[in-house]
Amino acid sequence: MRNNNVEKKDFDNYLKEAKSWETDKVKELLRSRTVAWIVAGGFGLIAFSAVVALAGLTPLKSIDPFMVRVDNTTGAVDVIKALKDGKTNYDETINKYFVQWYVRYREGYSKELAQDYYSYVGILSSGVEQQKYFSAFNPKNPQSPLNIYGSYAKVKVDIQSTSFINSNVALVRYTRKVERGLDQPQISHWAATITFKYLGTPMKEKDRGINPLGFQVIEYRNDPDAAVNNINATNQDSQTSPQTLAPAAVVPSVSAFPTTTGATTAPVVPSVQ
Repeated sequence: MRNNNVEKKDFDNYLKEAKSWETDKVKELLRSRTVAWIVAGGFGLIAFSAVVALAGLTPLKSIDPFMVRVDNTTGAVDVIKALKDGKTNYDETINKYFVQWYVRYREGYSKELAQDYYSYVGILSSGVEQQKYFSAFNPKNPQSPLNIYGSYAKVKVDIQSTSFINSNVALVRYTRKVERGLDQPQISHWAATITFKYLGTPMKEKDRGINPLGFQVIEYRNDPDAAVNNINATNQDSQTSPQTLAPAAVVPSVSAFPTTTGATTAPVVPSVQ
């Protein structure tokens, strides 16, 4: 009987220990599962934050398409792109604006606008270029536009492309179309090299409306666009000889800029020196 009682106690202790061991294992399993969920939740939160951050950065990354236009006749390349909100791009756009209009004013011609164009070129030019332009425009000069084109001819300037050799030197390619009544327009291709800078020179209020930023051309050179003219000459050689135009009639006396006897004085242009 005693042995049986001892064996029963041992058996009861064994059952208690076994039950305690199983309870500890279950608690450990539940604790591990809780830790696993916490870790998984932490990584999930990190992943979600990364997705949100990436979505927030997406609008900052954009693709700006642009188009390159090539003139089939001249071969000039012109990049067409949108204007961005940036200092460099705005500076380049403003420079293009001024050099293109300078070429239009200096190389274009019509009797009605001759006085305005002359004044605009003076406002946009340095003292040296003012004198050069006056000498070229002076009615006493046989090659003056006033004498060559007179009262009825018109010169239209069409800008083909504008590029920058450096920050203050521009190369403007353009075509010049000379129209004389019903005659066939004469078209030629030219390239103007313009060196410019901006000065805070005082000027009249009305002149400031033409040149608000103090743009000044300090050197101007205009040459025939040899590459384009050679292409056109080759094309003409392959065709029939062009029709010879009758010489222009003698142009009457021009009075766009009155002249005085004796020494010639320059028309008044704003001082930019």
